[in-house]
Amino acid sequence: MEGTFWPYVVALGVWGGLAHLILLLLLVFRRDGETPNKLARAYLGLSLVWIAAVAFADLEALFLPVVTDTAELLLPVLVTSLMLLETLLACSFLDAPALPAIAAAGGTWCVILFGAAVYLAVQPTPDVPLREAAVGGWGVLGLVQVGLAIRGLARSRLALHRNRALYWLLIAIPLTGGQAATLMPFGPWRGVGPLLHLLGAVALSRGVLSLWLPNVVAFLRSILRFLFLATVTAAMLVGIVLGAEALRGRFPPTFPPMVPLILLAGAAALIYLPLYRVLTRLADRLLEGVGFDPAQALQEYSQTIGAILNLEQLASVAVGTVAEVLGVQRGALLVATEAERGGLLLRPVPGQGEIPEEPVELEPISPILARIRDEDKPLFQYEVEHHPALREAPAREREWLRNLEMEVYLPIRSQEGLVGLLALGAQRGGEPYSPREVQFLSTLAHQTAVALQNARLVEGLQALNRRITQLHENLRAAYERLARLDKAKADFLAIASHELRTPLAQVRGYVDVLADLAESGVLTQEQIRRIAENISRPTRRLENIISAMLDATQIDTEGLALHFAPTTIALIIRLALEPWLSALKERNLTLTTQGLEDIPPIQADMERLTQAFSNLISNAIKFTPDGGKIAIEAHPLDEEHFEVTVADTGIGISKTDQELIFEKFYRVGSASLHSSGEFKFKGGGPGLGLPIARGVIEGHGGCIWVESEGYDEERCPGSTFHVVLPYRAHRGPCRWRRPAEAQPAGDGL
Repeated sequence: MEGTFWPYVVALGVWGGLAHLILLLLLVFRRDGETPNKLARAYLGLSLVWIAAVAFADLEALFLPVVTDTAELLLPVLVTSLMLLETLLACSFLDAPALPAIAAAGGTWCVILFGAAVYLAVQPTPDVPLREAAVGGWGVLGLVQVGLAIRGLARSRLALHRNRALYWLLIAIPLTGGQAATLMPFGPWRGVGPLLHLLGAVALSRGVLSLWLPNVVAFLRSILRFLFLATVTAAMLVGIVLGAEALRGRFPPTFPPMVPLILLAGAAALIYLPLYRVLTRLADRLLEGVGFDPAQALQEYSQTIGAILNLEQLASVAVGTVAEVLGVQRGALLVATEAERGGLLLRPVPGQGEIPEEPVELEPISPILARIRDEDKPLFQYEVEHHPALREAPAREREWLRNLEMEVYLPIRSQEGLVGLLALGAQRGGEPYSPREVQFLSTLAHQTAVALQNARLVEGLQALNRRITQLHENLRAAYERLARLDKAKADFLAIASHELRTPLAQVRGYVDVLADLAESGVLTQEQIRRIAENISRPTRRLENIISAMLDATQIDTEGLALHFAPTTIALIIRLALEPWLSALKERNLTLTTQGLEDIPPIQADMERLTQAFSNLISNAIKFTPDGGKIAIEAHPLDEEHFEVTVADTGIGISKTDQELIFEKFYRVGSASLHSSGEFKFKGGGPGLGLPIARGVIEGHGGCIWVESEGYDEERCPGSTFHVVLPYRAHRGPCRWRRPAEAQPAGDGL
């Protein structure tokens, strides 16, 4: 280096190094464990080594050549390492997910470069392009950093996040420029590099130490404002000078030379001062971004919300007022309600834009809850994502707030405490809210408190009225249901007595015949056989009725004994069909089965399931006209469940009866029209078949319901019973959830 440069390099290096050391100590004393702080400390520490290498490399006059040559050899490696740390800082600062990958790849490259530099220092080899390789890696990392910044700008939905990305771009310019200056050949630029780098280091430390960053757009606009006003002022001064020169030659030599200059200065003052005020006012308006009268806007808003008693209308007016003044494109009221466990329930009431309406309950120990409940100041989404304390909040709370896509949450307080939040999105221009705008929004939120309380009271009264109406409807429905069940029990007594007396009368009649024949002495073996058969048939009928009653009692007391063993649904359906084959033939009913063999073996109580499906088949036979069709189909639902449907082309069942058909003793139709019969059309029974079927199926961990368009004896819409069973039966509720539109129902048995 030429001797004239090295004193300046030493001075700049010393001052730059001291400044970097002070910044490093500030970060160390902060004792912040966040990743950006750790990376910033490492970056500033490496910067001190880099500045020392710059000084040693440029001071051949003070050090041995081996020292300067080694420093020159290490300089590009140090610059590349600085760029790696700068890129990692960008990842952490902008919340980019690529930090581990960049750290691994860049760290490996820097280790290789450092190893090569040490080797070349010990064994100089002029053909090794170490400098070119280091500069190439530095350039690649620089491009990666630019990509990260562009990604941050593109993905930023909120103004403060976008401002953070812009702030990093401002940091990166002097940091990268200072590094690049030291890669230049020997000369004064190397000394300027650490000073330029110092500007970026100061901004970097500011960004790491403080959560709140300067408004970059406003800063740039203020620079433009200053340049604009300075240019206008300079132009007028130049005009005065040029005017004075032009006028000097137009006056006689005896004319005082200061007179034209004074006249021009006075004219310029008269023109410039009003013009400067106009330009300043216009520049200030653009700079502050406030083109409205806050007092007038608040007065109009207060008058508008005075008579509002509806939450949706209040949210629309509040957000609409802000949208008209500041160009906000989305917003909502978050109504706050104390939760049972001491937390806070926030329910969104959309005001403008597509707002998710799902509420969230803030935990009692949530730092977000403590922040909005204890501090009467706005909460920014930027804080939720970057403040160390708020980042400890439950993930579901932070995710819920993130999905709202709001920029700021302004507390709405009454004398009782927090009653809600006014949530607002970003402004149309995409800039952060200025302090004056935040003050305006806070005042507007405070004015909303009384209207919000009134609207909540009205909403509560309306909800209470709806609740009372619903309770009245439920009470009426329950009364009607109990009346139906009470009538069903009364009908059951009449039907049961009829069902029991009919076979008893048959038995008694045949016993009397047998006695008469025995007394007359003409009784033959054939007569005895026929009479015995006729007695046996009503006896079996009587036994079935009594067994059904006992089964119904066991279902009530949850004492139904079930024994699960391997079996198949095809075998169960076949056994359930056997007693009804003659009835199907006599009634000319067509029965089809499908998919039964496709169901793998199951664990179930074969006897009880056979009984349940036999009752369903009996129900289908009784309520399907002669010549109708019955279809039994099976198909898998998931890995644990399968479904069996029993569909008929019968007379169907009304919607009101579908809710009661599985209740004991209930049957469709009037008891006065009851007629006994196991399989004749519309033949009655004691009303126990479907309740028993449901008890057996639910005892297997399954579920049963019915679908029917309604009751119509002419059109015959039919009914379809759905039975869902697990492959491995278990006690307890059904683990499969049936479609929401399906309602429990049945035809009657």
